[in-house]
Amino acid sequence: MPRWLRIIRGVIGTGVTFAAGVGVLATVIGGIAWFMGGITGRELMQIVGRSSVVAGLLGVVFAGILAIAARARRFTKLSLPTVGGLGAGAGVLYFLVLLANNGGKSWARGVGIANFVVLAVMGAGSAIAMVTIARRARSALDSGDGLRGLGAGDEEIVPSRRDSKVKMAKS
Repeated sequence: MPRWLRIIRGVIGTGVTFAAGVGVLATVIGGIAWFMGGITGRELMQIVGRSSVVAGLLGVVFAGILAIAARARRFTKLSLPTVGGLGAGAGVLYFLVLLANNGGKSWARGVGIANFVVLAVMGAGSAIAMVTIARRARSALDSGDGLRGLGAGDEEIVPSRRDSKVKMAKS
């Protein structure tokens, strides 16, 4: 697959990952508020939906910034503060887009500050969480076991060393 297609796939995957993670978090926090009678079920669904869409956009922006800023570095060499800063930068960039699209005229000062903080923290937190999870997945894949590809048609898939060890242990 060409490099640019891998980058586009990664950008879209990052957006989906951010949206899913923040959606789950918003559901938990909103569910607690709903259970305690603070919001209605409809408001909960609106909060979760909006949070997921915003997080998806933040994920796409973050991945684009990361692809440009860290293209010469290996994934394992990126520091968490750098990744968190890029994620917060994506949140601030999204805040500026909202501000430019009449958000500043309709927000009270406290609401504007709260939006700025929430977007920056959501971007940084999501970026750090995603990179941490990806590093753990990467280390699990690098454990020495060969990856099995998809077989084509009637071809036989040769089991890896790990599969033969598992079968022996079950016997």
